[in-house]
Amino acid sequence: MTAPNPPPSRWPALAAVNLAAVIFGCNALFGRIDASPVWLVAGRMGFAALALLLIGLARRTLVRPSPRQIAGCALSGVLIALHWITFFASVQAGGVAIATLTVSGFPLFTILLNAARDRKPPQGIEVAASLAIMAAIALIARPSGAPGVVTGAILGLTSAALFSVYSLASERLVRELGPLNLSMLQYALAAMLLAPILPFAKAVAGLDGWLALVALGVFGTALSFQLYLFALGRMPAVVCGGFTCLEPVYAIALAALLFSEPISPLVALSAAIIVGASLVLLSGSKDPPAAEPGVL
Repeated sequence: MTAPNPPPSRWPALAAVNLAAVIFGCNALFGRIDASPVWLVAGRMGFAALALLLIGLARRTLVRPSPRQIAGCALSGVLIALHWITFFASVQAGGVAIATLTVSGFPLFTILLNAARDRKPPQGIEVAASLAIMAAIALIARPSGAPGVVTGAILGLTSAALFSVYSLASERLVRELGPLNLSMLQYALAAMLLAPILPFAKAVAGLDGWLALVALGVFGTALSFQLYLFALGRMPAVVCGGFTCLEPVYAIALAALLFSEPISPLVALSAAIIVGASLVLLSGSKDPPAAEPGVL
């Protein structure tokens, strides 16, 4: 009788998901580049699609999509592109803290959309957590002396709503194509659809700007995606999702360290409430999302 194989160590998976969460937080800082969010997102998606294509070729995991799947990838790709465009616009208008915290309220919209789709009212704990998220966002989004706060918050909430719609639109496709093929097609198709707009938007300037776009696409998107999937293969989705809920914490800390963005007591309190409420909603989810590792 042979002894059962011991379970693989979780330390590599823990390191991978934490590194992925840090990278997700770093992604918010690219919104400070002096260029149109359309350029940032088109470049991000183009370089990420190329990196995922090379990974798929190396692993021989690429599939040929049907016309219906191509149409679905184009639609969902536009949704994730609009999510990132409004997110970077939120960073430029209101700062990293406002953008990341309002976008992190996306579980609120997911609960509402799921309730409407399933024609079932949300559970009490979901209502309580959603109200907590709304209260936390209201704390930081109130009109004040800081310029762009309200605009940044509105753009961030729009970005959160778009991410929730994108997640629902991708559910069937990710089961059919797999996460790598799905993301590669979404990014490539959306980048092509954004291309005609680029001549009318403020372009990324200089070598530094283009290197930043390469880093955002290859490391901030494709590499972080692979790190998250590596962790997801070794730990439950709820655990991995819990670590990615720390995205705004990392983003706010990095913005304070690198760009001297202030962390007010209200921002710290709002961050604690939103992260805590998101963890509650995630732990209560019957089928936590695993296809898309992060919202930033």
